[in-house]
Amino acid sequence: MTTRNGDRSSTVESWIVIPVVAGSNPVGHPNLSPPAAFRAVAEAALAQIEANARGALVSEDPEFLHQLRVGLRRLHAALRAFRGLQPAKTARKLKRVLRKLSPKLGTARDWDVLVARLEADGGSPRLLHKAHARCATARRAARRAIVSKRFAGIGPAVRGLAVAESPDTLAQFGAAALARAHRKLMAQADGADWADASARHAVRIRVKRLRYSGEFFAPAFRSRLATPYIAALKDLQEILGALNDISVGRRLIGFDADEAALLRQLGAAWPRLARRRAFWRVPA
Repeated sequence: MTTRNGDRSSTVESWIVIPVVAGSNPVGHPNLSPPAAFRAVAEAALAQIEANARGALVSEDPEFLHQLRVGLRRLHAALRAFRGLQPAKTARKLKRVLRKLSPKLGTARDWDVLVARLEADGGSPRLLHKAHARCATARRAARRAIVSKRFAGIGPAVRGLAVAESPDTLAQFGAAALARAHRKLMAQADGADWADASARHAVRIRVKRLRYSGEFFAPAFRSRLATPYIAALKDLQEILGALNDISVGRRLIGFDADEAALLRQLGAAWPRLARRRAFWRVPA
């Protein structure tokens, strides 16, 4: 993955217009083989990562960093969802690289979110000044991570993966992957105390993994159940994300907010998801 540490002034180079978000599902055909689907998903994630990495280096717009992290999460999710197709040792190494990069980028994103929240809520000048300073420090650390050899090696490593053939159709492969992700989410959420931030965070991770896998494999099922199911996952993820932002703000700077309304939304959103019928049934 090649990035260029160019001019970091407020003038963004002409090849950076707006942050690049995930486009339409790269698995555009239900009859793609599992290896071809993995290649399409991985390449789309790399495109999102690379474009936003360039933007994060030259622009102060926090959305570049956010979309960069989304691309990295989608790539990590693809390695999980399509596990067994890549050499296990190489896939584990790639996942370790992604995990090691995550803290630096995640900390910068946390400060971006907190600054925006303080500005929107009219936070105290003292807190806002402190948050801006810490945000600038975290962003510099994130940029160092983006120009590191570790980051630069992601693209070549993914594009150089030897992907095995699979005897399964994409629907068969996807059904197994989605059932596995769903089972882990349900086990994580079983008996969870929604007032416990760490328990919510663990469930949030599982929700994201199921959502990304659902998006990857949905075209293989041609089911009307897929779109509302994935929408319910997104709704739940947004609520859990907002609650996580409050928890992180408290930890970073003593920022406080009323989370009662969000907890009520969560209490209603989880049963709605849990009752939904799975869409990953293999077509006859």
